[in-house]
Amino acid sequence: MFKAVLLLAFVLSNATSLTAASSQPTTGVKVGAWGDDASRNNLGVEAQIQTHAYDSYPTSLDYFWVGDFLSDGAFVQFGYSLQIGMQCLRGTSIMDKFSCLGATQIIFGSDARWEWQYWPNRYGTDFYYEIGPGGSAGTNATWHEYAIEPGPSRTWEFVIDGQVVTNSNFTESRSTDPALIVAERSPIANVSYPLGPVAFKDLGYFDGEVWRQSDSLIALNTCETTNICPPNFYGAKASGADSIIAGSNIPNSADGSLLWTRSYVRLDVDVHPDVQFYITLASGTTTYDGAAEVDVPEGMIAYVSILDPTTSATGLVGLFGGQDHFQGWVGAISSKNLTVSVLMNSDRSIKAEWTTDATVIFAILGLLIIAAIGLGYRKIKRHNRLTFAVSKAR
Repeated sequence: MFKAVLLLAFVLSNATSLTAASSQPTTGVKVGAWGDDASRNNLGVEAQIQTHAYDSYPTSLDYFWVGDFLSDGAFVQFGYSLQIGMQCLRGTSIMDKFSCLGATQIIFGSDARWEWQYWPNRYGTDFYYEIGPGGSAGTNATWHEYAIEPGPSRTWEFVIDGQVVTNSNFTESRSTDPALIVAERSPIANVSYPLGPVAFKDLGYFDGEVWRQSDSLIALNTCETTNICPPNFYGAKASGADSIIAGSNIPNSADGSLLWTRSYVRLDVDVHPDVQFYITLASGTTTYDGAAEVDVPEGMIAYVSILDPTTSATGLVGLFGGQDHFQGWVGAISSKNLTVSVLMNSDRSIKAEWTTDATVIFAILGLLIIAAIGLGYRKIKRHNRLTFAVSKAR
């Protein structure tokens, strides 16, 4: 009771500043996971998020969400938040001017509520948001499916457990990047305080026709600040099939590392016996000579790149200066580009095709033939001279 009274006094004494400021601080730390590359170009995302209600730190936003970077330059996210203070439940901030478009309530630290945010420019500071009613994220330890879906009017709808809880006026757009599940703490000054941890599972995406599950999860670990990032006390790790747990007391996974995959698939690459090439995966880039067989997490893209499109031909042709010139890729990919991307939904094989340029050899042969003809001509001429001389002597 004493704690609640102190908290209420804190909230009331800071009501004016918190209404405008705490809906979305501008900097923070995010840990979680990207979905697989197959989830790019999606038209909606969903994930199961387990509610963990706890007393959040004053002036902080603890936010657990699923989201998308969109092809029209925007960013959209939906999940649940924990934040203390006098909050406007629906508002916008445009050119750093805050406008409250709904009711204002005091929210206590452990009151987990759904929240969506929409950023017209993923790199900008303008945003729109809405916070749900008290307890709208459910009770502790319960799982709920949060989904961002295109509605009948081609604008985004926000759905919990199959029920539309609210919608927006923002036009739907396909994503550029894979789907995201994230535990976020803002502002960055408060990263030493607990964040969750919160469990996520069943990251899915809408391809425009059906909903699909992500086949791999790649670690996300990022700091949004113009200054040097402070020590990160949060992490994300796999906790089962298509599941992660993210936040405090979780090992800090390297950004871009593999957290989980449903399976590995095989990429066979046949380039040229004398050509070096590169294969880039989420885990990094590896150099190969001639050919390679590589295991790739299912659903991820493998980038294959040839550095030099010209090389010595094989065998005697090459010995005499013949060259092979890259023509293109065949197999799972048909392309004339030196670098290609292969979406690894199953085992794939690609092969580089080359044409041999024997111009140098033909030139040499031509010179040899001319020389041979010339030599033969001289021999014939000398023979004729000798014959004539002998005939005259007789």
